[in-house]
Formats: sequence, C-alpha cells, structure tokens
Amino acid sequence: MRLVDGRPIAIHETGEGVPVLFLHGFGIDHRSLLLALGPLFERRAGYRRLHVDLPGFGESPADPAIDSSDSMLEVVLALIDEAIGDERFLLVGQSWGAYLARGVVARRAGQVAGVALIIPVVIANHADREVPEHAIVAEEPGVLDGVDLADAEAYREMGAVIDPGSWAYFRDTILPALAAADSDTLERIGERYSLQTDVDASGPPFGGPGLIVAGRQDPVVGYRDAVRSLLERYPRSTFAVLDAAGHNLEGERTGLLSALVDDWLDRVERT
Repeated sequence: MRLVDGRPIAIHETGEGVPVLFLHGFGIDHRSLLLALGPLFERRAGYRRLHVDLPGFGESPADPAIDSSDSMLEVVLALIDEAIGDERFLLVGQSWGAYLARGVVARRAGQVAGVALIIPVVIANHADREVPEHAIVAEEPGVLDGVDLADAEAYREMGAVIDPGSWAYFRDTILPALAAADSDTLERIGERYSLQTDVDASGPPFGGPGLIVAGRQDPVVGYRDAVRSLLERYPRSTFAVLDAAGHNLEGERTGLLSALVDDWLDRVERT
C-alpha cells in the first residue's frame, strides 16, 4: 500500500529499472495485465513494474470523492508524482485504463517514453461506439462443462474464442476482480465516464514508440474507432487488429500480444 494524496493505493511492484505503469480496465484490477504480460517482463531485466489497483478496484479502498474518469485521472497523475517522480516512464493501459493513459499522455507527454494501448476505449459513450456484432469464432467442446451459468455467460459475452487457456485467464483474473470491485465506485464513474477534455485531440501527436492492439471481434470497444482516432495520433505506433480476439484478447491471444509488447520494448530501448 502507498499513500497518494492521503488515499491508500495497492501497487504490485516488481523489478528494477525503467518504471512501467500499468492501468487496468473498468471493473477489474491489476491481475489481468500481471498474468498476461508478467512472463514477458520476467524474461527482460531493467524494468520496474507498477501494477496498480485504482481506488475502488482490487485491494484499493473506495473513495467517494472519486466520481468520474476525470477525478480518477487526477489520482493517476498524483500516483505518478508519488511513485515515479520526475523519471521518464512507460505506460501500459487496458480498455478504460488505455483511456486514462491517453489522459496522462495529454498532460505529461514529455515524461512518457512510450505507451501501449490494449483493447483501448476510444469513445466513452457505449451507444456511440462502432463495434462488430458479437461472434464466437472458435469453441472447443466441454470447456464450460460444470461452470456456473452466470460466469460462463460473462465469459462468452466478452470473448471470441472459447478454449481452456482463455477461460483460465478469465476465471483467474477477470471474475475475481469483478467480484472485488466496489459497486458504488462503478456507478459513480459510470455516470461520468467521459473525460471532459478530448484526449485524442489535445496537443500534438505523441512522438514516442507506441503499440495499439485491438480485437477484430471485440464487442465492447471494437477496433474501427481506434483506427480512425489513434492511428495518426501515435505515428510511431505499431497498430494491430487481431483476429480471433474479443474484449478478452489478453487471454485469447496471449502469445501474440506478448510478442507485440516485446517488439515495443525493443523499439523503446533503441530510442
């Protein structure tokens, strides 16, 4: 636990070197990115990984004063000041965390050495997003035999591939995080989910190495909005739209995602 502006925030910190701040998606916590990308970073020395549970998520207590994505962004900026200081650092954002990460870039571009945006929220209002119809493109029989019906439905709604690996990822990271999230926090932020500033039109394009990864079958955030809004905002980014990948992409395409992040780190180290 680390106090940030008087708030206790849980951080799973490991390694030494260049700071890497991981921002999780809405309703989940640090475990999703830790499980998906941990093995990659364990093979690469030189990085100090900060996997954060934002207030109201995971092990971080809720704070009624945090009532919007804007107020959570202020917490993230204060966390950077407290845990990273003036060092240059890398950002990895997942879904809503990628939305907050772009808010950080809009405010602290000179301090961010590189950014990876995974299944990023681009348009805050769900009704305005262009998303594909939900489709399961591959399903192994028997994977969900004996699984609680509500858990199985939550898994199917998010993904494009039903197999033992993606189910294990969802079961071990997403389901417990959803259960741990504070419902009042979700409701407060959900009502004020849009950042007041358009972070994809603020300031010049980001010039550092980047990575943007979207799922071709992602029924939650889609991929077309990211192509339209982010491709030119991050001109040094690899942009990948992965087939057989929904909003459970980290569990469905773990190997390819790790390879793309590995390449991103190579590019950061050459800069």
